[in-house]
Amino acid sequence: MWLTILFIIFLISIISFVSLAPWVPTKTEDLQRIDKILKSKPCKNFLEMWCWTAWVSLYLAKNNKNTFFTWIELSPFFYLISKLRIYFSWQKNIKIIFWNALKLDFSKFDVVYVFWVPSSVTQKIYPKISEIKNPDFRFISYCFQIEKDNIFEETKHKEPWKLAIFEYRFKL
Repeated sequence: MWLTILFIIFLISIISFVSLAPWVPTKTEDLQRIDKILKSKPCKNFLEMWCWTAWVSLYLAKNNKNTFFTWIELSPFFYLISKLRIYFSWQKNIKIIFWNALKLDFSKFDVVYVFWVPSSVTQKIYPKISEIKNPDFRFISYCFQIEKDNIFEETKHKEPWKLAIFEYRFKL
């Protein structure tokens, strides 16, 4: 019985791993850069999608008390790990949801953050974020840029010997 349950959890985790992005955590040194980008414009609601351990959201929640962070995970294994991490962090401005982020209404968020491969961003996220009507909406992609774009203005935050962070805002 337990072996079957563990196998199902493992299988679901592998499917989410293969479908969107490999598990590679955001570098610690880049968390400060992401925080700086976030603080460049006020943000009330931040969404981090399927980034495995809530690493980014937990860091940002500690440094941005006026922003509410929602972190969503598809893998049961990483959901449970993150649920424990959030619980023991004592942060009141963060929650985790076990669900498919692609079924969410992104218009409820000021900022959406992902660390996904370019094809996943372009094919699965771009169609949803391009429909948002909020002119202040921002999309932040760690390492990977949107392959095709005609409605967003791209800012590439790049420092020597560090990975790029791409920020997208609607063109005015």
